[in-house]
Amino acid sequence: MTAPLPQPKRLLAVDLARVLAILFMVQGHALDVLLDPVYRQGFLWDKWLYLRGLTAPTFFMLSGFSFMVASSRHWESHIELSRPFFKRIRRFLSFVLLGYAMHVPFRTVHDVKWLDAAGWQSWFQVDVLQCIGLSLAAMQLLVLASKSQKRFALTVGALGAFIVLLTPVMWNLGTGFTPWLSGYFTGYTGSFFPLFPWTAYVFFGALLGFGYLQLSPRPQGFPIIGLVGLGGVLVCLGSGLQALPFHIYRQVDYWRDSPNLFFIKMGLVCLVLSSFMYLTRRIRLPEKPIQALAQESLTIYFVHICILYGSLWNSGLRQKIGATLAPLPMFGWVWFLLLGMVALGLTWNWFKKAEPKRSYWVQAAIMVAAVYSLS
Repeated sequence: MTAPLPQPKRLLAVDLARVLAILFMVQGHALDVLLDPVYRQGFLWDKWLYLRGLTAPTFFMLSGFSFMVASSRHWESHIELSRPFFKRIRRFLSFVLLGYAMHVPFRTVHDVKWLDAAGWQSWFQVDVLQCIGLSLAAMQLLVLASKSQKRFALTVGALGAFIVLLTPVMWNLGTGFTPWLSGYFTGYTGSFFPLFPWTAYVFFGALLGFGYLQLSPRPQGFPIIGLVGLGGVLVCLGSGLQALPFHIYRQVDYWRDSPNLFFIKMGLVCLVLSSFMYLTRRIRLPEKPIQALAQESLTIYFVHICILYGSLWNSGLRQKIGATLAPLPMFGWVWFLLLGMVALGLTWNWFKKAEPKRSYWVQAAIMVAAVYSLS
């Protein structure tokens, strides 16, 4: 068993990147729900759309990065069937249940008998919470099996590469699986975040976190230029593979299941993270609110999705307003949502730390009310 690494501090650059990624996701979903289609065209819209496509990879990779850094602080308690191990597994699986709850296609259990195939399919689609929850739970099991941090890093790196390379194959095979299972393997049946390739972002994020833990104790700290080089290599790798005069896979959709685009996006995320590392070393930023918002990123995700798209508990802005707004009033809603989500994250994080028992009972009451609403 390898000796434990020095206890790492929270990396402000990672927290800042997670906060900006989730807030960019909020404004992206707001535009998707509220902006009139007549304005969704032109050069600026296309560039914005491409940038929006980086928010989810950033969020997934940094979730894996944070998992690795947090795990290293109490590694010995995670390599055995301990209370912290089961607490983590329970928390990660709660993400999966919450993801399904967000897509429940009926108001009460009595409506289930009227549910058609399209309704069941919408419920079975895999979204952010299911994918991240299962990915983190899988890594927790890999920590238990690997025992050492080095073996864990090698394992997630190998599995991540396997998932990426197998993605086009699984997207085609997955359409033949049962409806509740196919959403985990392919996006062709409605899932936005199937395990292939999205789990690979989480795994490679953990691998990057391991690299950070290995290099950051050096006197000169973590080498930002190395992260820039890695990002550049990955972007060149993906672009080079895409430029090949032949196709490796029989059927592949570049914008959805292509390994080439995966490498490009992962490289761009590394470049973004390196820029935040440079920024946080040069500029003094308020650490506590950034860390608080980063810790509540999944809470912000869940609440803003309910506000915009609706849920079994409420009608969202999509149902009440829809894609009818011009840019100016739409931006008003964007700022309202951004400020509201920041206030929610900071307030809830403070409440959990100041009143841990009461916050637990608040969460329990919300869960009971949600279940009762289905009766």
